[in-house]
Amino acid sequence: MDPEADNKDMKPAEQTQCCQSGDNMPSQQGIFLPVAILMVAVLLFLGWELYLTKSQGAGLQKAVSQREAVVNRARSIKTELNKIVGDLLAISGTNPDAKFLVQKYQIGQEQKR
Repeated sequence: MDPEADNKDMKPAEQTQCCQSGDNMPSQQGIFLPVAILMVAVLLFLGWELYLTKSQGAGLQKAVSQREAVVNRARSIKTELNKIVGDLLAISGTNPDAKFLVQKYQIGQEQKR
């Protein structure tokens, strides 16, 4: 047996150049950079979603306030129409035109509960 053949199979006692220097070792910075970029992207996405949610909420609040104004106006119009109908019913006993309108549109006095 050749003693050099046995030495080729054995691992060398000293470390190679790649393992002695810190340049070729996997560094923490190499792992940190992609994770940091991912976290910044996630934060930007969540910030954008929060902005959209807030702007939608403001738009919905505006729509609700506009609808409340329309509902209040409709209630006031209904009150005025009820007054007109009440007056029409009151004069329908003496006025033939009012009596004709009451019969034509089948207007009746609602009894309040």
